[in-house]
Amino acid sequence: MVLGTLVYLLLRRPFADVADAAPWKHVRSILKRLLLIGLVFPALLGFVSVSYQSCNRQTYAKIVESRDYLTAKNREQISSTLLSIVVAVLVWDAVILLLTKLAQRGSKSH
Repeated sequence: MVLGTLVYLLLRRPFADVADAAPWKHVRSILKRLLLIGLVFPALLGFVSVSYQSCNRQTYAKIVESRDYLTAKNREQISSTLLSIVVAVLVWDAVILLLTKLAQRGSKSH
């Protein structure tokens, strides 16, 4: 969640500038509010998508016994979280492209 929040803090101002170009006022505020959720939630989903269950280690005591296993799983969680954040940023990029196109159409029609 910290990674998703950091990405949000880095992107919120540039995104707000782009969202302000949206032709509809209510869409601007909705997009600005959804950006935080749209970056933190995928990060959380990426984190919890990694399972600690395996065929060899079925109890908690056995799972925490193996440092190599825990290290590998932590790396898997970080990788999954980062991948989810990248996908979320790409989705928001598509939203920005759509907003840009709508803003261009709105300025041409006026």
